[in-house]
Amino acid sequence: MSIRQMSTRLFLTCWVIYGLHFATDFVREHFLVVSIAEQGTFRLDEYHGLHPDIFQLPDGHAHHGANPGISMIAAIPYFLLRPVTDRIVRRELAARGEDTNTTASYQDQRPARVRFYKEVRRRGLDVKFGLVGFITMMLCMAPLTALSVVAMFRVLGGTGLSNRIALGGAFLYAFGTPVFLRTAYLNQNLAVGVFGFLAFALLWDPGRRSRLSKRVRYTLSGLLAGLALLCDYSGGMMLALCGVYAVARGRDDASWAEAIRTSTWYALGAIGPILVLWFYQWSAFGSPFYPPQHHMPPVEWSDLGYQGVTGPNQDLFWVLLLDPRFGLFITAPMLLLALFAPWLNAKKMSIVPWRETAFVLAVAVAFVIFFSGVQYTQIQYITGIRYLVPIIPFLFLLTVVVLVRLPRVVTYFIAFIAIAMNWAFAMARPHTLDTSILGSIKRVLLEGFQLPALSTLSKMAPQYVPNVGVVSPLPLLMFAAVVIFLIWRIETPTTGLGSDG
Repeated sequence: MSIRQMSTRLFLTCWVIYGLHFATDFVREHFLVVSIAEQGTFRLDEYHGLHPDIFQLPDGHAHHGANPGISMIAAIPYFLLRPVTDRIVRRELAARGEDTNTTASYQDQRPARVRFYKEVRRRGLDVKFGLVGFITMMLCMAPLTALSVVAMFRVLGGTGLSNRIALGGAFLYAFGTPVFLRTAYLNQNLAVGVFGFLAFALLWDPGRRSRLSKRVRYTLSGLLAGLALLCDYSGGMMLALCGVYAVARGRDDASWAEAIRTSTWYALGAIGPILVLWFYQWSAFGSPFYPPQHHMPPVEWSDLGYQGVTGPNQDLFWVLLLDPRFGLFITAPMLLLALFAPWLNAKKMSIVPWRETAFVLAVAVAFVIFFSGVQYTQIQYITGIRYLVPIIPFLFLLTVVVLVRLPRVVTYFIAFIAIAMNWAFAMARPHTLDTSILGSIKRVLLEGFQLPALSTLSKMAPQYVPNVGVVSPLPLLMFAAVVIFLIWRIETPTTGLGSDG
């Protein structure tokens, strides 16, 4: 099987499994998706009051305090599918208009979610929002993360690992780290990590496998790093660090002057997303250069520093890494192995060169230090780890450096624990938000296999599928297993099963 065939199968497998674990949470970024796709505007006037992050400006128009990148990307598939979704919504609302049953039951322990659902149901937005959530996950987040998994496979193979080991490493990244959990949500932090890692992979090109010219690789890398900034201002660190790396990488086969000239293609690629960000800020807030957070009204912590962003805080530093609800090394203890990668470099036993190891660690340190000064990181417990997700693909690369040097039985054990943990995180949230994320594992052990969308449907079944209780995920899991088997078993769509070699 060729590398291209393996990459395609890997992508499709991840897409199927990620889609199966779709979470129904309707987050602030979704509102902008709907406004862009339906009205062609950045204004969120009709949704003011539905989400605490949506605020009203003095001119009477409403916006949210986040960068627009992931919403702009997710709006594309929703816009293309609007003829289908609009028809479904119209049919449902027409049928509902003839029904005297106005039940808005939602059996959930979180009062804010119950209030949100009842208000959305009252406005007749529940079906639309459900479809928007599903489309943006299946046609935006799932393929984006799956693409990063393929990139991980290509990078690991380029370091000299066999295709079999590289494929195993890619699967471990896909389902043994919190990217599994975060893919279920429309989330700008994961997008920053995906775009940043893709930008780095294009610049590095281990094994020099890429058929693209250096100019094209640098331009695409700049575009991807620029998209990271468009998704979140923390992406600015990714943009800057990749820019420095671009110059260093160009120096491998050219003079410093030539390396700097080549890096202008990287800068050229980044211009587009930066201009889009400036246009959004000018259109929404009247100034192209102030971030959306600048215009937010006072909220908790906004009086600290600049809108809640202060200098590095030691307590927040350790919270980001070790908080039982969302700490990086609690949700992904396997990534601790990355800290031992420099030792292998010193012993000349690493598959990743010193420069790339230093770059990865620089990315990790930059994000941890920056977010240790952002007060809002303390509310991650709502949906789980978010802010440090961008560094996960980078740290995972160094984790593989260590894993391939451990005894095979130890590596398999670590991989099994990592996948079991993160599958549980993707299946179920803890019953109480303030408890450890490890409560997800307890739920799965006590209650069995779950899928987030089915769990949500079971809580609001009376108004959609009356007389249906808890919906078992087993039929869907079995169907997905068959699909994945066929993905890897059938060589080409026109080849019979008996013809596979």
